[in-house]
Amino acid sequence: MEGALSSSTTYKEKEKQEIVEDHEILKNRISTHPLYGLLVEAHLDCLKVGGSSGDLDLEGDVSRDMKQLDNKYKASENRQSDLDHFMEAYCLALGKLKDAMEEPQQTSMAFISNMHLQLKELTGSHQPEPATSLSGESYN
Repeated sequence: MEGALSSSTTYKEKEKQEIVEDHEILKNRISTHPLYGLLVEAHLDCLKVGGSSGDLDLEGDVSRDMKQLDNKYKASENRQSDLDHFMEAYCLALGKLKDAMEEPQQTSMAFISNMHLQLKELTGSHQPEPATSLSGESYN
């Protein structure tokens, strides 16, 4: 009985080791994939949404890159592996997510700017003030 238990434990350890090795191989394939850099950039751009840096732009660098990526990989679609399809789809999905996250922000900023302008008109204050970001930093 003890031999069967030991054999079962050894089998489970080997199985765990194989799973870890498979994950490491997959991580290596992903990190060396030609689209990995673009994927990381798209992910970082999603994380930046909501930050205080600069004006928002729906057609930013990532959106342009996504269009180029789409054109490039459509030409070689017959030779793509499952990982190629996944990386392409993930990059495109992150670009769309970024755009979707920026839209409400832009709407809010347009509303705030409009309200600010209306308040200036109501108070008769027509002196230009330096534009500031939400964090209070001056653009001028």
